[in-house]
Amino acid sequence: MITDSSILKKHTSSKKSTRIISLTLVLLGIVSFLVLAWDDSLEFYNNATGPNNSNRQESAKRLIYKLPNLLKTADGRPDRKENELNILKVKEEISHIQSEIEVDIPAPAFESTATFLSTSFQKDVPTPRTATSTVPSSPSSMVSKKNNNQRKFDPKVNFLDIINTSPAVLFIKSSQKDSAFLKHLLQREFEISPELAIVDLEKHSYGYELEKYIKQNKLDIDPSTALEAIHSPYLFLNGVSVINNGMARDIVEPDSKGLLLPVLKSKAGGNLLIEKRDIPSNS
Repeated sequence: MITDSSILKKHTSSKKSTRIISLTLVLLGIVSFLVLAWDDSLEFYNNATGPNNSNRQESAKRLIYKLPNLLKTADGRPDRKENELNILKVKEEISHIQSEIEVDIPAPAFESTATFLSTSFQKDVPTPRTATSTVPSSPSSMVSKKNNNQRKFDPKVNFLDIINTSPAVLFIKSSQKDSAFLKHLLQREFEISPELAIVDLEKHSYGYELEKYIKQNKLDIDPSTALEAIHSPYLFLNGVSVINNGMARDIVEPDSKGLLLPVLKSKAGGNLLIEKRDIPSNS
């Protein structure tokens, strides 16, 4: 069995080599025919370049090829149909030989190079971006922004504006008991002229900032006292704070002893009138 297989392999290889040799001879015959046809039609002559290049005309020669008319009719003119038929026959023969030899013909180098260049070019070219334009702000919007910046809340200015409305100003928080008690006490038991101005810090747009400014700058308290320990209300007569030690010590205790009116008058001055109201008894 082994000898039969080796003999078969040798027979097959010899058959293939014989086939390849015969195909090669056919190709050589076709190439020889084409070379002989071209040699008959080659002409050489000197290339005339013009009157200004006479020196160069003697030394420079160019090779010009004239394509032969391989197939001609009886009257000497080429037959177009016969030429096309012969060209087709040659192409068919070449394609048949290539299929017999089973040779893979690679793609032309310029195609692969072009493909590579096109892909690399696409990678290097940045992706186009959509152009966007910024609409400039109108003069009116710029003025409004400027006015908004200028209207930034200043607690010092706001405090002075409030104090200038009346010589007697009470800052309260309506949700706190001490504020409600003092407001009721001053309105019920005391007559104040000009009228007492009342500012509710809970309803003020910047009540937190305003209260913080009052605690830090307008109260006569010990600097070591924590701001968290100080609570409303805040009473000012002619811009001077009346409550500096807490409601119990500065308001409730003097009122229980009948001494609150003298305390208020001592800070009222000549531009503020404060009197005790006559409250009728229930009896």
